[in-house]
Amino acid sequence: MKKKIPGGIIPFCLLMVLFAAGCGTLPIKKYYLLNYIPTPPQARLNEAPYPFTLRLKEFSIEDAYARPQIVYRQSPYELQFYFYQVWAVKPAQMINDLVFKHLAAMNLIRAVVRRYDGGAKPDFELSGAIEAIDEYDSEEVWFAHMALRFRLTRLTDGRVIYTRRFDNRKRVFQNNPQNVVKEMSAIMEFIMDQVVGDLDTILSNENGHPGNPIQPVPESEAPVMDLPADSGKTGAR
Repeated sequence: MKKKIPGGIIPFCLLMVLFAAGCGTLPIKKYYLLNYIPTPPQARLNEAPYPFTLRLKEFSIEDAYARPQIVYRQSPYELQFYFYQVWAVKPAQMINDLVFKHLAAMNLIRAVVRRYDGGAKPDFELSGAIEAIDEYDSEEVWFAHMALRFRLTRLTDGRVIYTRRFDNRKRVFQNNPQNVVKEMSAIMEFIMDQVVGDLDTILSNENGHPGNPIQPVPESEAPVMDLPADSGKTGAR
């Protein structure tokens, strides 16, 4: 009496033979990270660090981007996700780490902390939101795109003294995910350079005229701004 061979075994064995013979290869996942080396500005309003402590509150992120897969779009109305091109760490954690790294490297303020446990209360809190981090695709032109919102709160009175929204894209001249991430890194560096310049002005005012209220900057819905090809000093490393 012949034994029956389960129907699923034969196709599986044939598939394994094909791969073993070199007729097919399994794709390999690639892991990416935004990265650049922060460069202090050449000119500042005050050379010494301002005598304040700034707390960096974890930025929130839109649900569509809170996933390991890199997001790309070919239409304003549809998001798609790479399967084998993924972030090495969660996007929110990656961007929060970059913001902290950039602020700490600037020596702009006495201390930058991410939390406080019974020590001196911070003077200011920087918070924000990650609204987009994605790749724009067409058949011929690709763009890296990021949108972030920043908010600075003076903790002595809970007053919001600064808000700014960035929505930037940068053309990618080699159409592949690695170069998209490289240009995203340049966008992130550009945004943080702008934020540091803004903080320099605000903290100078706070240090020179204590008690003088600063009118909050209104949060405008800024249109997408294209960055030139040479923006961003370092790119990814």
